[in-house]
Amino acid sequence: MTLDIAGAAGALLAADRILILTHRRPDGDTTGCAGALCRGLRQLGKTAYILPNPDITKRYAPMITPCYPPEEFSPAYIVTVDIAETKLFTDNAVIFEDKIDLAIDHHRSNPLFAAKNLVRSDAGACAEVIYDVLLAMGVVLSEDIAECVYIGASTDTGCFKYSNTTAHTHAVAASCLSAGIDGGELNRMLFETKSRARFEMERIVFDTMEFIEGGAIALAMLWRRDIDRTGADMDDLDSIASLTRQIEGVEIGLTLTENKDKTVKASVRTTKEIDASVICKKLGGGGHLRAAGASFDCGMDEARRLILAAAKEQYHERHG
Repeated sequence: MTLDIAGAAGALLAADRILILTHRRPDGDTTGCAGALCRGLRQLGKTAYILPNPDITKRYAPMITPCYPPEEFSPAYIVTVDIAETKLFTDNAVIFEDKIDLAIDHHRSNPLFAAKNLVRSDAGACAEVIYDVLLAMGVVLSEDIAECVYIGASTDTGCFKYSNTTAHTHAVAASCLSAGIDGGELNRMLFETKSRARFEMERIVFDTMEFIEGGAIALAMLWRRDIDRTGADMDDLDSIASLTRQIEGVEIGLTLTENKDKTVKASVRTTKEIDASVICKKLGGGGHLRAAGASFDCGMDEARRLILAAAKEQYHERHG
């Protein structure tokens, strides 16, 4: 069943003992959504918690770790935020795979896996959808809730510079600023401050990047040995996939990241000429028009072959 904003707000108002799930390798949007929703529900007197995410990094931990449940908590209503498909569930969330009451998302590839689904593919970030739901429930946008919403909206839109940024995105950000958050400091922390490990990983990306189809396709490979050598964590790798798209002439930017278990994460970033989600759907993944992803159980070399084949096919379909 699909819901609109009012329907999702009504479903949450009727529920209690709510558990909120975030996706594996959590980013600012899924954690911001969870943090804002949990705090908003508590403001209304609901019992709400966020399922612990084993992949959480220090940058985003403050939004969700204070909301982890006690051991004795037994949820009666399960909500997912910013999760495009069930295979993005963390290992400790798999037990809830067929028990999702409400999914709130903004990925157009979402297969509507929950009993009730609110999917707004026109939203630049899922945090924008959460913001609308919170207001529909009568939640007051406190500073702590606003900070979570702002982090979600800003990180998923590249500090409001990606093409998924809309007038609504800016309106949500403006409301968060009006609630008293320090937008300048948050932007500095999220977008201008780099660890030494992040700097080293960026240098590796630029030193090893390949160019295919006359420079229209750029490919970066982040091998586990380099990640471990630099000491980079998920915070350091966050948004690194956007580097491939920054180069003039590149229409398709591909980034392959080798995980600790030797599986591979593929991130695709495109310009307006190419649909990133189509490339990833060929590989069992999905996502947005300009940003999408897929996963591989094979090694990096085979993942490189597969992602390049899909990217080239889409490139030639577009250009003939």
